[in-house]
Amino acid sequence: MTNRQPATYAILGDVHGHLQLALCTLARWQRERRQPFSAVFLCGDVGSFTEDAQLDSATRQHARDNPCELEFLTQWSTVPQASWLGAIFRPEPQGLGLACPVVMVHGNHEGFEHLATLYSRRRRMNDPVPLEQLPPVDTDGHIMFLPPGWRALTAEGYLIGGVGGIEPGQRRAKYHSMAYIEDDAVQQLLLQDPVDVLLTHQGPAAVQGDHGSPTLDLLLESHVARWWFHGHSTPIDKPVTAESTTIVPLGDLAFHRGEPGLKGWSILNVSQEGDSLETAPPSFWREIRQRHWVRTPQGWLVHPDLVPFVDDQ
Repeated sequence: MTNRQPATYAILGDVHGHLQLALCTLARWQRERRQPFSAVFLCGDVGSFTEDAQLDSATRQHARDNPCELEFLTQWSTVPQASWLGAIFRPEPQGLGLACPVVMVHGNHEGFEHLATLYSRRRRMNDPVPLEQLPPVDTDGHIMFLPPGWRALTAEGYLIGGVGGIEPGQRRAKYHSMAYIEDDAVQQLLLQDPVDVLLTHQGPAAVQGDHGSPTLDLLLESHVARWWFHGHSTPIDKPVTAESTTIVPLGDLAFHRGEPGLKGWSILNVSQEGDSLETAPPSFWREIRQRHWVRTPQGWLVHPDLVPFVDDQ
């Protein structure tokens, strides 16, 4: 593919509902870097629940101490959506200025009944879909869904592929059928042109051992991607290059005892002249600790950078 433009992509690990934490941090980060992001990619476990009945036991347990686990349910999927969230994407000074597509693949902690309505599992897309034409996940369409086996095309001309879910049989918990890696989705990517960036929730077993997916090893063996980003359990948490593919494992961003996860952040700069990767967390991470957040009368937590917009209707 020719005539591709330089791009800067932010790729994040497991969000577990903490979308304000993820996206407000990126908005500030791009201001401090003086370089806007071309797109944001989320490697699953976004926590895209739209009804209480969709919650799994692990999410319910974590939400008892941390309401951010239910942020998508209580703020992003409501009708109307929480008014302050739109400020993340509006230009400055009316908002935080994160004016780029935000795209997710699914993990094993999602509102699968909702995600299943966004695409047909029987339909495979042979041609790449522009990022902006992917199905929206939240009420106001700020977050887009990359279905398993699909490829998307960025505005700068780069191909993005995705396979969500985890290897069947590795967890005792019984998840929705969509929580597991689809063989057909893997085969679809094997049959198409290689992608520049592959997004999965789980990593390949060839790198992650028992924490990885043997099914996804097929994609590694066939060199379907130059860059491969994944979340989920990652005992090996450093980038690894296997022949022509660089695999970047990412941790989760969720608050633990009020501290944000620091191993779930990465920035990929791509151009025809060469690529570069950054995996350090933002330098200001101490300023986004949970104790700095504001709780609304409903009990919802609001990121400090969004507090000026809480009354903005």
